[in-house]
Amino acid sequence: MLVRLGIDDERDAAFDCGDSDLNEFFFTDSRLACKELVSVTYAWIESGKTLAFFSVSNDAVKRELMSKSVFKRLCKRISRGKRYSTLPAVKIGRLGTSIDHQSNGVGTEIINFIKYWFTEGNKTGCRFIIVDAYNNERTINFYLKNDFSFLLESDESEKTRLMFFDLMTI
Repeated sequence: MLVRLGIDDERDAAFDCGDSDLNEFFFTDSRLACKELVSVTYAWIESGKTLAFFSVSNDAVKRELMSKSVFKRLCKRISRGKRYSTLPAVKIGRLGTSIDHQSNGVGTEIINFIKYWFTEGNKTGCRFIIVDAYNNERTINFYLKNDFSFLLESDESEKTRLMFFDLMTI
């Protein structure tokens, strides 16, 4: 069951995804982000246990941040009259899976849910999913496996890599 978490909603005290930054977001920062209307956090709960959580917020893919070739590739499926300097996106701010459920497809199920959620009924006029993925092999490979691509060429040595998925490819 997917549950939207508010400011005062209880969090599963036993949840641990093995990453202190993600755990802190789940228990503390997600409350402030909700209060400040910055992002919304959802938890996947089964039998009273949190299997995973994710947060989403509105964002945009900005032309000025990309090389011409990347922007051209993104826009090739968009009619000329709709190629704005910013293109609407939903950002996955955080995604964490309980240690007990990692490498079991839970993260991919969440990604697939988000893809379906933003294409079914076109709730917000969202074209892309973007994520600042931790720049480590495991995380990058997870998003590549889920058909995300790198948005920038300039962030190869940064702590995170900006990646995207074009919802029109579904």
